[in-house]
Amino acid sequence: MVKKNSFTKIAFTGNTKLTFKCIDSVKKNFDNLDVVAVFGLPNKQSKDKTNFYDLNKYCNHNNIKLFKTNNWDEFKIFCKENGIELIITIGDSRIIPESIVSSFRTIGNHGAILPNVQGGASLVWGRMLNSGVWGVSIMEIDKRVDAGDILKTKSFEYDSNWSELEFVEKCDNLTVDALVEVLSGDYTKKSNSKWDVKVNKHTDSCVAIDILRYCLSKNLNVYMPPRTLLDAKIKRYWPVEFTEIFKVAQDKPYPKSIPLAL
Repeated sequence: MVKKNSFTKIAFTGNTKLTFKCIDSVKKNFDNLDVVAVFGLPNKQSKDKTNFYDLNKYCNHNNIKLFKTNNWDEFKIFCKENGIELIITIGDSRIIPESIVSSFRTIGNHGAILPNVQGGASLVWGRMLNSGVWGVSIMEIDKRVDAGDILKTKSFEYDSNWSELEFVEKCDNLTVDALVEVLSGDYTKKSNSKWDVKVNKHTDSCVAIDILRYCLSKNLNVYMPPRTLLDAKIKRYWPVEFTEIFKVAQDKPYPKSIPLAL
């Protein structure tokens, strides 16, 4: 067991395999921490969530209150009434409301090294970059997305033949390790900083990766946009090498790439 913390009652938000791994790791590593509740997804929304994990059985077995709703006010009232001291948002793409952040200490994860790479779809962009190096972060949650103080970052090397599934698995496991270290007090708080360059939504993926690569080489902070099915289309004018790595990055656990478009 790791050393004790000043808090004892915590709640999670999220409903993915990563959420489950982090909850289970906290329960196994900290005998003084009580995971009281999980703010999960409504049944309808869970069907479309990448890497969704059904927490019903686990939460019932461990006496954890599972919310299957987007009613943040209900969750806030429950946390207040049950003395929650820390909320951990893991594997949750929902924006945490200001009412939660202002009422509870809230920390969460980001699938890239902060402040270098901000924004959405980090694990797809990271694999698509194909640089052989990527990382994850644990941070405090602020009113602005990806703007809270950085608590812990961890990086890793990967081979060019890794599948997206292997890449995601590594990122998830590293995030679990980082969270355990933060909860055990092994972290140094660092100020975050705003992006220098922002890549707009639906920017051509090949162009976006060139911008990402340039920013990292020049030590510029970059905002990468979230991705939709529109961004999964392979373009005829892309170099063959990029097209092949694009197919890898868009594969499991994400929906497959869409065949050649104009």
